Amino acid sequence: MMNSQWKDIVGHKELIGRLQAMQMEERIPHAMLFCGAEGVGKTLVAEALAAALLCHEPDHGQCCGRCPACLALKAGTHPDYFLLQPESSGKAAKSIKIEAVRELQAGIARVPLLSSRRVVIIQEAEKMNEAAANCLLKTIEEPEGQAVFILLTSAPAALLDTIISRCMRVEFGILQLDELQEVLCRQGLDRQEAQRLAAVADGSAARAMALREPEVQELHQKAFQLAEIAGRLPVEEMLRLAKDMSGCSREQLIQWLGFLAMLYRDLLVLYSGGGLPLYNQPDVQRLSALLARYPQHSLLALLRLVQEYQKRLRSNVNLQLCLEGFFIKMENLMQ
Repeated sequence: MMNSQWKDIVGHKELIGRLQAMQMEERIPHAMLFCGAEGVGKTLVAEALAAALLCHEPDHGQCCGRCPACLALKAGTHPDYFLLQPESSGKAAKSIKIEAVRELQAGIARVPLLSSRRVVIIQEAEKMNEAAANCLLKTIEEPEGQAVFILLTSAPAALLDTIISRCMRVEFGILQLDELQEVLCRQGLDRQEAQRLAAVADGSAARAMALREPEVQELHQKAFQLAEIAGRLPVEEMLRLAKDMSGCSREQLIQWLGFLAMLYRDLLVLYSGGGLPLYNQPDVQRLSALLARYPQHSLLALLRLVQEYQKRLRSNVNLQLCLEGFFIKMENLMQ
C-alpha cells in the first residue's frame, strides 16, 4: 500500500520543488539515484514521485489521488509499479539477488497496463550482489519503453561505478531538528519524547526510532554508569568491564562509545552555561552531579579518546584488548 504525496512530506522543500518542476516539464530521467542517510525521507519522496509519474491527471506535479492509477497504488495493486528490496535467505545477510532482478526485467518488458509508463523503486540498492547489479545495469542502459528507475541508497560508495554513472544523482540532507520532531510526532510519539530523540538522532527518523529499542536504551545506561564511576576504577575492575563489554557486537560498542561522547558533550554545554539542547535532557540532574568530577580540559581529551577508539573498533581489532586499552587511557585522563 502506497499513499505518499508531496504535500505530506516533511522537509526537503527545495529538492521536492525541483523534482515537481522536472515532472511537470517531462524532464524526469530514466534512472535516478537518491543518496542520503537512513531515515531522512528518501522512500517517501520516491513514492510521491512514482505516484505523480503514474497518475492519469497530475496537478502541478502531484498525483490527484482519485484516478484509477492512484487508487491502484493505494491498494498496492498497480501493475506498472515495481518495488525491489533486499531479502534474507537463511542466516545470510539481506541482499538483492540476480533472480529478483530477472523477475523485474520480465515484468517491465511488457507494455504498461494502467499508466503510460512503469516505475521501479529499488530500496537499499547497495545490497545488490555483483551479479544482480550487472544484470540491472543492462536494463538501465537500454530501458524498455517508458520505464523510470529510482534507486535508493545510504551507501553510494558500495554501488558499481557503472550504475552510478548512468543515474541522475539526488542528494538528501538530514532533517532539521524541528522537522525531525514533526516526523516523530506524526509517528505517534508525544512532543517531549520527540524532542529528546530528535536531539540525539542526527537528522534521521530511523535512528531516532531505533533509540527506543530496549537494547539501545541499555547501552545508553551503561555509558551513563561508566561516566559516573570513571576515575576511581581499580585495574581489576577495568579488566572485568572490558571482558563484559567485549560480549557486545562491534556495532553496539561503537554506539555505546557514541553515547559516552554525548555525555561528555553535554557536560561541556553545561560548563558553557547552556544555550544548546542537551542530548541527555531527561537526565540533567545526573549530568549536573558529574560536573565536579570532570574538569573541562579532561572532557575534550576524553572526546578525542572516544573518537580514536570508535575508529579502532571499525577495524579488525580484538574487542577485549581494545576495550582494556580504552579503559586504562580513560582512567589516566581522569587523574
